[in-house]
This record gives sequence, structure tokens and C-alpha cells, in this order.
Amino acid sequence: MSDPFNPEASSFALPFHTRPFDLLRDAVIPYPVRPLRPQTLAAADLLAAVGELALRGVRGVRDVTLAFWREHELLAEVSTDDDLSEVVGAHDVTRPGPVADVLRSGGMVHLPDLDREPRWPDAARELRVRGVRSCAAAALRRPRFSLAVVVYSPGPLSGVQDLDVLLGEWVAAVVRARVRGVV
Repeated sequence: MSDPFNPEASSFALPFHTRPFDLLRDAVIPYPVRPLRPQTLAAADLLAAVGELALRGVRGVRDVTLAFWREHELLAEVSTDDDLSEVVGAHDVTRPGPVADVLRSGGMVHLPDLDREPRWPDAARELRVRGVRSCAAAALRRPRFSLAVVVYSPGPLSGVQDLDVLLGEWVAAVVRARVRGVV
């Protein structure tokens, strides 16, 4: 009878060689073992991906600003135009404007005609100077973070009535596509 663990005792040659297990020699792992860390999607990457979906998902949008907060601290902001994000106060939740409003109350705010906007006249005037005639802001508020989006258009916006719902769907789509945990 042949011994499969001893090629010399076998009546046929095995294509591989074996050796007896030695506890001291073979139980030592010759390379460092690093603990597995969950991969996370960086806030700026999440915002950029959601911004791309917003540009494609709302008819008439020319520019987008997104801001990400945790416990009232701005962690990341992306915008196709930095001046626009400053006008709406995306970087400052204490500044009066549509972003602060949706972050406090949730939901969305639509500014369909900036020529006749009574709530934030200074912001409306500065947006008009930059060629924006209509914009909408929405927030996604969760226990651990808040995310706000503002979409801008040189003309009327359509399909923004459910911008807050769309924002939630866009975030979920990005997370699913990346198959990673977020924040």
C-alpha cells in the first residue's frame, strides 16, 4: 500500500511534495496580519457622486451645491460654482438662506422666480447677478449626519417638487453602487 504523505514510499510519483506539520515552524504566520477595516465612502466623494445625479436628474439644472454636516459641523462641501454656494450659505448653517431653512425644518424649498423672492432678497439678488433665475434646496437629515443640496437654473426648474425624496434616492443609489458604508 502506498503512503500519500511519503512520496518515496509510493509506487507512483506525486506532482507535489509534502512535509510533516511542525507546530513551532508551521504555526508561525510569516507576514503581518492587519485587522480588516471597513471601507468607507468619503463625504466629498459621496457629494460629488450625488451632485452628478442631481445634474442629470433634474431638468434645467446648470449648477449644483452639496454640503455635508455632522452635529452642525460642516465636514465637506462640493459645488460646480463656489460663488453660488457662498450666496446660499451652504457652508454656514447660521446664515439665513434656503440651506439653513431646509436643514432646520427638513423637506425642500423652491425659489421658482428669483425676481420675486421675498424670503431671501439679498441671496436672490446675488444669484440673479450670476445668471440664476430659479433654484431649489433640499435636505436629508439623519441621526448621525445631514446633507443638503441646492440646484440652480438659468430658467424655470421642473421636477423639483420632490427634491428631498430624490436626494434620498440619489444617496442610496451611490451607496449601493459603491457597496461601501457611509459615515
